Amino acid sequence: MPTIAKLLDELPEINQSRLVASGFGLWVTWKGDLNSSVDNTLREYGALCVVRDVDQALWFCNTTEIFRALARLQIWARVNPMAITCQVVPLTFLVGYEMEYTVSLSVELDRQDVRPSDDCEVYIHPKLKDKVDSVPGLETQVVGNVEGFASVDWLALHADQGLDYETDRKWYFVIKPLGRMSDKDSIIGWRDFSNEILDLLKRLGLKYISDVKEGAIFFPLDSFRLLRSFCSEILTLIQNVKEDPEKKYWPIVMAGVPQGNLAFSGDLPKKVGLDWNRLAPDFPHVRFMDGFLLSEWFRMNEVRYGTEAVSLDSWCTLAPREGGGKVDHGTMQVVLPAVLLETEGDECFYCGQKNHASIQCPSKQIATPQPQVWHLLAKTDVKDFSKGFNAIDADVSQDEYPGTMLSVLNKKNDIEGLMARAVHEINVSSQLRTLKMVWRSRAKEWSEGFRHLADQEGEFIWEGLSALMEGRPEDAEELAKQAQLKAPRSYQPHSLLGFCKLEQGDFTQALFHWQEAERMGYTPLQKAYLTYLQARLMEIEGNIKEAINTYKQANASAPTWIDPVYRQGVCMVKMGFTGQAMDLFTDLISRDPHVFNKVLVDPELDRGRVQLLSSLWEMWAKASEDVEAARERVDVFIDDIAKRFDASHGYFDSANEELERLKKLGVTNNYVAYRLLIRGTDKFNASLDGEIKREIKRVNANLEYLTDRVRSIQREAAWFPFPKLLLEFNKDFNFCVDKINWIKTQSMKDADNFRRSLVHVEEIEDRIDALQGRLVTLRIIRDSTLFVLMLGKNFIWMELFSLGLALVGIPALLYFTQGVEGNWLIDAIKEQRWEFSKGLVIILSVLCLALAAIKSAFSFDKRKRELFEQLDEEMRETAPRRY
Repeated sequence: MPTIAKLLDELPEINQSRLVASGFGLWVTWKGDLNSSVDNTLREYGALCVVRDVDQALWFCNTTEIFRALARLQIWARVNPMAITCQVVPLTFLVGYEMEYTVSLSVELDRQDVRPSDDCEVYIHPKLKDKVDSVPGLETQVVGNVEGFASVDWLALHADQGLDYETDRKWYFVIKPLGRMSDKDSIIGWRDFSNEILDLLKRLGLKYISDVKEGAIFFPLDSFRLLRSFCSEILTLIQNVKEDPEKKYWPIVMAGVPQGNLAFSGDLPKKVGLDWNRLAPDFPHVRFMDGFLLSEWFRMNEVRYGTEAVSLDSWCTLAPREGGGKVDHGTMQVVLPAVLLETEGDECFYCGQKNHASIQCPSKQIATPQPQVWHLLAKTDVKDFSKGFNAIDADVSQDEYPGTMLSVLNKKNDIEGLMARAVHEINVSSQLRTLKMVWRSRAKEWSEGFRHLADQEGEFIWEGLSALMEGRPEDAEELAKQAQLKAPRSYQPHSLLGFCKLEQGDFTQALFHWQEAERMGYTPLQKAYLTYLQARLMEIEGNIKEAINTYKQANASAPTWIDPVYRQGVCMVKMGFTGQAMDLFTDLISRDPHVFNKVLVDPELDRGRVQLLSSLWEMWAKASEDVEAARERVDVFIDDIAKRFDASHGYFDSANEELERLKKLGVTNNYVAYRLLIRGTDKFNASLDGEIKREIKRVNANLEYLTDRVRSIQREAAWFPFPKLLLEFNKDFNFCVDKINWIKTQSMKDADNFRRSLVHVEEIEDRIDALQGRLVTLRIIRDSTLFVLMLGKNFIWMELFSLGLALVGIPALLYFTQGVEGNWLIDAIKEQRWEFSKGLVIILSVLCLALAAIKSAFSFDKRKRELFEQLDEEMRETAPRRY
């Protein structure tokens, strides 16, 4: 059984509504398949299907046309039976800030159910009786309580079958070209493109009126279906002409205006109540209710974001949906405050708003430029922009704008103050605080202009500037003239006089003084700034083309200064050439992503806001896709750093700090934060690759050094005479060799291998240090052993030689001295020959030992070196390398 609560549960929940409208709710239930005539009829009469299920739907209509539609269905059902039950009740329609919508029913109506009838039945809530009676031919009859319905005295609708109940929902569609029709370029451009439009009208069989003087074309559209069809055709035509290089395109503004009591005559465009100069070009404009009805086929965007009194009669634009009507495109939703948009008047030179004169501008109370505002805005969620602007609407009074806005500007710690400062920072270059900086700057290039400032110099000029900031332009003018007398060749007095004349309303003299100041300026920075002021003056006077050319001159003098290029884009939007302006903005955003936020919050871009925010959404969507990958990369980097580097590594802490900063950027839904995150991940990736390469290079160099040390230890230990005593020594040595071989054979790009290699290098260094400590003892034992062996060898050979001499010498001495008598020495030897022989042997042995020691000491190093060289050669020839 259909229940209305089931439908209501499917609707989105809207915490804060931007539009609340009262109207009529139509709950329709049916058996089987719903006849298509129900949908078509209700839509033609202005009813919007809010939510639908398989056997029920809820519609909303803001006019009594709903009763005409039901009457027509009731009459038609008498010929073509339909099993539907219709209930009409009071309903509140709610729209959120992202154009999502829902409805609100009274408590007694939101828990109803119904058993569908076999006939067409229409029930009316008793509160709507007067509304029904206001429609000729309709009457109601009390039926009392109905099973499943709320406990009220329901009314049954009865329609006079003799009437046709035709809808009054018809439109006049008006198309106007941009530019002045007295301008040659406008005449030629519009003539070619208007022929394309006229061919379309002829093909559709529409009768039209063409106003040659104004260039307007307008014609009636007598049904919702025809309105939908023509909107689709004109958008397709614009797209095809833009893409065809052989065809000439000219921007247009257009609107589908309800006919009402308007006469189809030549002065129709002047009577529709639209400011054609503020409409976004190339998009059909319709009323909000028509926009919601057409949103099934088109993308709907509000014309004036920030208009507080939004209603179903407000204006919106239609853009083509791609992908067969599915939602695959969107628009940035930033609601500008109504206090900045609603007032019509002359633009303030300093901030561009129309609700105050230049002399009253709150920006004059801001001491210095505040570029940090854009960095703070980059850390703010874009959804909070609208909240800040809503707070500005609540706290700023239209009648007391300067004072109330100044109090908001002084709020430093909340989103409201940040948004207010951002709005007044957009055009900071034309404000007095920049003039002060230019006076103190001695740089030539704008990018270097304000980093190092000189002290305040010049008489009277600074007092005059203070008087101007305090709202005393006459006093400031007098002081400027005195300064001019003191320094007739200085550009400063003329630049100040220009602002004085500006606030006094004499734009001609203001332009003259700035031109003179430009002529006297001596650096490109000064000349570019004074040219910029001239262009800004032309812009607020409405001389847009001249302003664009002058901004180009300022940009030529200061190529690194983006403000002149940005102002060119703003001027193009004011002329209606939003597409060309978006090309400039896109280039600027690629140079400085903060321009994205600047476009979002700039009230001076109101005319082209729909198209701009639609184009920005494309950049946002692309950045959103890229930032998802960047967030994943940050997580990968965090894991990779933890795997590669130990906490004690010098790179570990700095890398994690940077990754933590990038992770915070990824949480903020802001285009600038997205760009900073994407750029930061690329930069970190390069930094990480560089650190890894340096570490690999360091490890490889250290490994070669360690390998040489291992070889040296091996050579030193190879001659140790007692190898069985080297078990612990050999264990450490083999560990070093194995780890060196492992590091050399592994891929260092792998995180685990990289981390293990760093650990192994440290372990190898420790083991080698330990081995070299032990090697001292081994070297002592080895060298001592070698020395003893050399000593023993030399002693043995000398001993044998001396004993041989003694063995031969003593008998020979006795033999040849047999005839010698009276020699006590010979006699003594002969008498004690054995004792003499033993004594001689001892003397010779001691002498040989001493000589052997002396010889061994002198030849030890040479012999040791020869032996080590021989050992190395044998090892290279016979033993395989393990490292």
